[in-house]
Amino acid sequence: MNLITDLPDAILNLILSKLSTKSVITTSSVSKRWREISAEYLTYANNFDFGDDFGKKQTPDMLTETINKILSIHKSDKIDSFNLVFSPRNQHHKSNAVNWIDFATSKGVREIELDFCRQIHIHFLWRDRIVNNEAFELPTCLFDCTTLKSVKLRRCILALPETYLGFSGITTLYLKDVHVTDDILEKVVINCTYLEVLVLKECGSLSRIRVKSAVNLRRLTVYECYNASTVEISGPNIRSLLISCGHLEDCRLENMGLLEDVFVGTRGDEFGGVLYIFKNVLSDIAHVRVLTLYLGHLVPSLFKDFKVDFVNLEELILVNSPLFGLFNTDVYCFFKHCSCPSLKKITIQLSTVSEEDNFVWEYRKPNFEPTECTFYNLRDVTLLNYRDTNSDIDLANYFFKNSPNLESMLLVTPRIANVSCSISKGDGNFEGMEKGLCDMLLYRSKTSSYANVRILSESDECKRLLSILKWYHVSDVYYK
Repeated sequence: MNLITDLPDAILNLILSKLSTKSVITTSSVSKRWREISAEYLTYANNFDFGDDFGKKQTPDMLTETINKILSIHKSDKIDSFNLVFSPRNQHHKSNAVNWIDFATSKGVREIELDFCRQIHIHFLWRDRIVNNEAFELPTCLFDCTTLKSVKLRRCILALPETYLGFSGITTLYLKDVHVTDDILEKVVINCTYLEVLVLKECGSLSRIRVKSAVNLRRLTVYECYNASTVEISGPNIRSLLISCGHLEDCRLENMGLLEDVFVGTRGDEFGGVLYIFKNVLSDIAHVRVLTLYLGHLVPSLFKDFKVDFVNLEELILVNSPLFGLFNTDVYCFFKHCSCPSLKKITIQLSTVSEEDNFVWEYRKPNFEPTECTFYNLRDVTLLNYRDTNSDIDLANYFFKNSPNLESMLLVTPRIANVSCSISKGDGNFEGMEKGLCDMLLYRSKTSSYANVRILSESDECKRLLSILKWYHVSDVYYK
């Protein structure tokens, strides 16, 4: 510790800049030198993190007093970021929260993240009304701040002042469990002329989501806005899009020629939601290169003559729906109605529920054979939750049989130790593999003359899937 303490002030300040606000305060108890350095650092700090970790074991009154002490000694004219997780229980707490936001905006804050921890309860008949009176309404000073680049809001009320002209410079807007009406959201989007990333998550007061005239928008997430029945999106520069709504009645995607990466899902009416998404949404995004589907069962009889040609699709990711599961017939159904001539890579997260235990399985099981198609460009196949059941083996064989240029198949299972081997026609070295897979590789037909097969414990590939969900700010779907 003496070696570190003897370092120059500039080095110690650099170390403190890498720590959270709570950690900076903790270092003040190490020695007199550290106490002086940490106090000086907080006096001119550029970043304040009053997040979850900072408020642990503190009541709202204690937290209010602590934050006020820290902010009272600050002398710098500028700060870069301000993060606050706070649960206001009374008017005194709310008044202090308003003062803290005013402090941040008056210092020219660039990134602000606010979470007020009070669940927003929407009236079940009037969605523009909230039931609980404890919710925190954002102050006017936040909307007047011209230095903001990133705004992340959780569990609060967003009501615009009469003088609102738009967050003139923000590029990122994240709203989770925020009470915001349809008209206010539309006005915010129209006036945020530099907006590049927009996330709308679990905003139950929205019934019609219109995102238009956002010419600079690059990435859009609309997730679990459970009362939204209409979605209208137009963005000439949108590259990444996520739509996951349970009860869509109308969804219009226009002027999205640069769209490349799409995540589509439903967690509400699985049958109706999937049917709507397939027949209305997928046709509008047929030009994308990467597609992730988070869906329930695809009942073949519901689709019949439906057809989509994904002419540019290079990567397909099918994510298991916890409510119903994802089985091999869902994959067969997808390829029966969706052609993917350019497909190079596919990742499938199979159901963790056995076929015998799934209450829908017997309804869907009869007389559905995989469609004969050839994946000429397919190089990589990954099957997550592979359990060596008959359906899993059949699915693996489906890709072996129909992929003449397959290079790699990765089977990820929590039950089998890591095994890696190369196979070619006639090769019989499968030591360590489960018998079902071994028999498939030995005795069933394969069009690929060479393929590398690996069986792994659940690890890196699942982390990769989680990273995709994090990219869209919806990683919690992985745990539901």
